[in-house]
Amino acid sequence: MKKIMIPFHATLEELVEYIHSVSSELGLFITVMSLRPFELKEIEGKLSLDELSVDRDIRVLFSAKRPSLDASSSNRFYDSNQGVIGLHIGRMTKQGLKESVLAFMSDDNKHVAMANKVASILKKATKAGAIAVNPVNGAEANARSHRYTIGAKMLYEEGIRLLPLAGHSYFKLSE
Repeated sequence: MKKIMIPFHATLEELVEYIHSVSSELGLFITVMSLRPFELKEIEGKLSLDELSVDRDIRVLFSAKRPSLDASSSNRFYDSNQGVIGLHIGRMTKQGLKESVLAFMSDDNKHVAMANKVASILKKATKAGAIAVNPVNGAEANARSHRYTIGAKMLYEEGIRLLPLAGHSYFKLSE
């Protein structure tokens, strides 16, 4: 079973650019999933920034073939659309910029090859290396594989905190 999980920080504008790049370069279908309330929307043409700017838990899903949207939950969607590559969208909040995550899991070789290409494009657009900080006791841990974009680094340099998907820690970037 091949699993990909790449946590990273990026601005919404950079995420939209990445999504366009991946979908056009690899010929992938894009679906936007909202978790609460659960909704699915197939994107025809270009994804707009407004579709990611909503105050909800959003995932952008890449698939090699047109997905079945006949699902009443995220689990049912994934069950009926094997090989989908998920991109959890991290939003800007009052506390800081939340982490985005590219995630994939499958044992089908065609799906694995496509996911590797999607991950490769992300890695080329980001830089690796951060330090996770516990705000309670100040303890630090190296997060060498954590990735970030130029836009996220600029926000960090302006004093915006880079936050994980869950938890209370934050990330520092090397100077």
